[in-house]
Amino acid sequence: MALVIVPSQIVMASFAASASVPLFLLALSRGPFAVRDLRKRFRLGCLLAIVLWVGLVVADREFWRLDAKVAGDVLAGGLIICSAVLTTLIVWLLVAAGVSTTLLVSLSANPGPVEIEPWLADYGHGFGIRDMFRDRLNLLLGSRAAGLDQSTVRLVPGARLPVALLKFAMFYFDFSKPPGR
Repeated sequence: MALVIVPSQIVMASFAASASVPLFLLALSRGPFAVRDLRKRFRLGCLLAIVLWVGLVVADREFWRLDAKVAGDVLAGGLIICSAVLTTLIVWLLVAAGVSTTLLVSLSANPGPVEIEPWLADYGHGFGIRDMFRDRLNLLLGSRAAGLDQSTVRLVPGARLPVALLKFAMFYFDFSKPPGR
């Protein structure tokens, strides 16, 4: 006999609200509900997801029993929604301000191989390969998104699709400027 574990409605509401975090960010990025400031947009999207979760939990009859199982389910649901917010924040920051992702997109803007030192110095506004971008370049090389030929670096053909997706996300979410004010 197989053991079947069915989550409570409170936990299911948590999963639904967790899935709504990126959906709210999509809705707040374009159209009539657009919020220009990236920080405010993220905070509002998370706040809307949390309000949705609280509304779903409070509307459920199970919540009003107020027993130990409900308390555990509410705690578990709160942790689920918090983990969704943190996971979304990590992806949001990596795409918006991640050095590796923006380096990869800037490399794709060049039609062919580029000299490493001038490219990194131009990208880093004077900081070159001996400074903070060396480990980011090593990450691109180690992940096989870029290839190294002596003193030049090039985007590998297999990285074109991920770069196109990154460019689309940067365009859609308006990550053309650093997050903040």
